Amino acid sequence: MDLVQIIQHSDVPAGVINLLTAQNPDAIAKVLAEHEDVDAIWFFGGAEGGMAVEEASISNMKQTWVADGSQIDWSGMKSEKLLLKSTQVKNIWVPYGV
Repeated sequence: MDLVQIIQHSDVPAGVINLLTAQNPDAIAKVLAEHEDVDAIWFFGGAEGGMAVEEASISNMKQTWVADGSQIDWSGMKSEKLLLKSTQVKNIWVPYGV
């Protein structure tokens, strides 16, 4: 929950990041994946919930990152992998010249 405090005191606008916690994350995973107003889901619950997220997000082309029931070692995670999953790169070409 330290992340919540950091986000609350940062310049990130309200509603950009929504963090949900639950006793049984598998129960709400499918509902969130099917919701049209949710753009992406990182799901780190059980394997059954991960499969539900992947299947439910196909119809609305939602970006997902699921752990498939395995534990993620956040301390040993390379920052490159986290960066690739958490950002979206877009190129904008601005023509100029004479």
